[in-house]
Amino acid sequence: MSYGFPPYDKKSYKESKKRRKQALRAAKTGRILPYGTIRRRVVVCLCAAVLAAGVIIGGYALYANFFRNTESAIAENPKTEESPELLQIVNRNNPLEQSYVPKLTDFMSFKISILAYDDLSHLFDEAESQNISLDLTSAYISYDEQQKLYDVKLNEFLADPKYTAVRAQAAVQKIIPQGGNSEAQTGLLVSFDVNSEQTEAFLERNCINYGFVLRYPEDKERTTLMSGSKNIYRYVGKDNALKMRSYNMCLEEYVDYLSEQKNAD
Repeated sequence: MSYGFPPYDKKSYKESKKRRKQALRAAKTGRILPYGTIRRRVVVCLCAAVLAAGVIIGGYALYANFFRNTESAIAENPKTEESPELLQIVNRNNPLEQSYVPKLTDFMSFKISILAYDDLSHLFDEAESQNISLDLTSAYISYDEQQKLYDVKLNEFLADPKYTAVRAQAAVQKIIPQGGNSEAQTGLLVSFDVNSEQTEAFLERNCINYGFVLRYPEDKERTTLMSGSKNIYRYVGKDNALKMRSYNMCLEEYVDYLSEQKNAD
């Protein structure tokens, strides 16, 4: 009884055994590989090919996803050091249009330019780590709101008999610019509550590490056309801030310097 197996054939068995010996002998001489070996190698090669394809496809997917995320992040939060707004001077000689509104985001109870958000947040974190009380008193101001502030202050000066209209306007413009003449409209100008010498020293020491500079130094009034202030800071980016401190330049001087360097090249 064969129990389902084919009946034993002595002749076929001998021929099969002979073919196996010949295949093994050929394999030893390097002429041909045994069928089992060939099959194993084919399987290994196929597995390797499938694995490689998976790695390539997966890698491409990760790269494409990373590229899309990076592109999106750049669009939402542009690379600050390359943004021309950082070195944009705004004053009575370089006014902004009434319709100009930068890309803004919320910071505490204020709005600021998205260009300054990260570094301003880190500056506050640094202050907290040093137990410094740091508070904002002003940030972005629209054209219309700036004009209202100017008008209120101008009326105060005009109420003083010692000021003529011309003198009053000149005096007010050095303190509170007219609408369109203030860098507060860029969202890059912020005012801090400098409530102690400790806070003032902290800002002076750390501001440039986070891209901020004192906008209206007392010794630069002739250049900035504004009265000196210890609490008004402007975001210009870290590289620019470090260079301005090194060169002892206000924003107007620094922009002129860069222009001269560019023309010299």
